[in-house]
Amino acid sequence: MSLDDLLGLLFLLLFVVLPALQGLSRRGQPPTPPGFPEDLPAPEPLPRPRPKARPRPKAPPPPPPEARREEAFSAERLPSLERTPLEVRFREEAPEEAPKAPRKRLLATDPQSLLKGVIWHEILKKPKGW
Repeated sequence: MSLDDLLGLLFLLLFVVLPALQGLSRRGQPPTPPGFPEDLPAPEPLPRPRPKARPRPKAPPPPPPEARREEAFSAERLPSLERTPLEVRFREEAPEEAPKAPRKRLLATDPQSLLKGVIWHEILKKPKGW
């Protein structure tokens, strides 16, 4: 074996095989940064967050007893706003307007405009040497 072969095997052993074996031996553990002391105690687990209390639906308060008596004894009631008939109004017929001219498009698709766009694309693109 020549010196070059021995140096190649040493490189392969030190920089490829040994780090791979160390990684396999630490498979379940988190990686430790270089220079980090190994004998520190494990960090304490975080406490569980308390579940949030769900808001309870509020029950509507019962109406006061005085209001019930007044409704029971009143012979005439004012018409409530909910039962008032709605007025029906028809829209006035609008005079027909002339059809609007189509607005100018941002990009034109006629052959002349397409050719100009291709030319400007070639002019503005980065040179091949960049």
